Amino acid sequence: MAARGCYLFAGVCLLSCAVSLAWAYPSSSWPFEKLAEAPVIATCVVQATSRDSLSAGSSRRVVPAHATARVLRSFPRSAFSQDQRIRLDYEALPEGDSGMSGPDVPHLRPGDTVVLPLKLNTKPNSAPWRLIADEGASLIIPAIVRDPAFASSPEDGRTFLLHEIASTLIAGTRRELFAEAGYVAGQKAIAPDLMKLLRLKLTAADDRWSMIAAAFLSGMGVPRPTVADLRAGKDANGGDFFSGSLLTAVLQRIGPSQRAKDTLIDHLLVNSDIASWGVGVTLSEFAQEPRLTRELRKMLKARRPGALSVVYRLLSAGQKDLLDDATTLSFYYLSTPDASPSEFQAACWVIRDFGTDEHFGRLLAEIRRNQYRDQHHYDELWRNIIWSDNDRERAVLDVLLKDDRICQANLRYSDIARGELTRIQKRKQ
Repeated sequence: MAARGCYLFAGVCLLSCAVSLAWAYPSSSWPFEKLAEAPVIATCVVQATSRDSLSAGSSRRVVPAHATARVLRSFPRSAFSQDQRIRLDYEALPEGDSGMSGPDVPHLRPGDTVVLPLKLNTKPNSAPWRLIADEGASLIIPAIVRDPAFASSPEDGRTFLLHEIASTLIAGTRRELFAEAGYVAGQKAIAPDLMKLLRLKLTAADDRWSMIAAAFLSGMGVPRPTVADLRAGKDANGGDFFSGSLLTAVLQRIGPSQRAKDTLIDHLLVNSDIASWGVGVTLSEFAQEPRLTRELRKMLKARRPGALSVVYRLLSAGQKDLLDDATTLSFYYLSTPDASPSEFQAACWVIRDFGTDEHFGRLLAEIRRNQYRDQHHYDELWRNIIWSDNDRERAVLDVLLKDDRICQANLRYSDIARGELTRIQKRKQ
């Protein structure tokens, strides 16, 4: 199991700095209409990428990057032949940079299928292509390999892009659909055009509508309206932020029937392995639905990835019927050396926040048992219990307070405990 615990305290400090930088960095999203005006647009499969190293002493936040891509289709159609290989130069983050503090630059990976808005290239045989801009969110659009299934050929760049997006929503895999929803969520103006294309290919009873809605909901942040308010195009305060969005139109197409609700629940649960947080937040609204309880109990027993994280959110929403199954799976993950970090974290949270005193006592005993026997496991345990609003963490802090070993650099475990106790005290003032 990876040693991550000792780095949390320093990581929190770094995160605070990164967030400050992110707020300070000017960022903007490229409107769909601007991408549609690109002189050349190409849907490509990325085959290889590389990036230059950041030179010593450089003040730049980005480095030159290079890609080789295979063209699937383009606008104008004559711009490339099918399967033509092109070279692309673009700006990228240095190797290892998470991008939390900007700038917004493309992150291309081999195997990605994307739509690239390109500048004119007067020497395509000798010079690489470039995007219409170096920076900006939503500069490239996710796509799929499959040709758009629309009868008419695009007469302009706008139609070309709409066909690419609609095709992904109609025929993309779960992950492709999830990526496309992330793009479309920020492009409210194109919702009516996309709905027209979707209605051409999907019948009113097609489950794909629910799959599309689940992809949008799984990627949404908080605070957020309920599904009912989203369907009405209203937020909790009576505003109209979501009015006219594609999600609103899709939810209205699905309707409020029990069958529609059950189908939406099913598609949300399928996304648990790739977006457990968003799925859990959404399903909290349906915490008492019998179908949800029944399906999640099966998922917990099958140890489906993400299921425990979803159940943690439902427990927080008052669902108690799943607690025994969640507790059983939590102790399984806590005793499994190769449990994924997300499953291990969910297990700690379930026991900390909803387990009985006996359950939490077992967890605390596991921390003490591994303190000097298995430091990696020790770090995994305490770091996933503290930094909370649950007073149970004080018992863990008592263990750390008596541990004067160096955790990282000149930071001791006892230093971490004192810092957290100070935070708790300030919170209660």
